[in-house]
Amino acid sequence: MWGRKGKQQDDFYEELCVKYFKNIYGYCTRLTKGQLQLSDIVEECTQNTFLEARKQIERLQNHPNVEGWLYVTARNLVRNSYRSMYIKRRHEIVLDDRMQFFSDDDELAACLEDTYEIDELSEKVLSGLNESEYQLYNDYFRNQLPVQELVDKYHISNTAVTTRIYRVKKKITNNIRDYFKEM
Repeated sequence: MWGRKGKQQDDFYEELCVKYFKNIYGYCTRLTKGQLQLSDIVEECTQNTFLEARKQIERLQNHPNVEGWLYVTARNLVRNSYRSMYIKRRHEIVLDDRMQFFSDDDELAACLEDTYEIDELSEKVLSGLNESEYQLYNDYFRNQLPVQELVDKYHISNTAVTTRIYRVKKKITNNIRDYFKEM
């Protein structure tokens, strides 16, 4: 019985992605007023909208206005992204011109000023990725390919691409934390 419910949820989620992904992406683009420098926010907010939908899938299956829920979630994520851009933390470490790590810790910042080696950090953090994760990292973060191009390139669904991007981000973040714990 549980397997059938899980299959229904997967089908429902896949249907949501197929039906609404482009509309939510367009909505996020409009909210950022189409500014090209904010295209990463558009992508991230669109992905996170569908990741949140996945987390709430059981509730959404009985929701009276699923499309409205997606739009409200996307709007809130874009607003939060704008807010965080303006409340940027004091210390920012850029990894490989695409990934950033933030620290509010003055002691860590002082330590980094003296001992921080970007090449060493980049090599150590990225060496923790397997081949497919590293390829996705290159395609999405370095080459800045949009999700739809990655769907076509890897022959997988939007859902699978956004999930893999989320996992790579999480793994890189954990690798960065581990790197600084070793210091």
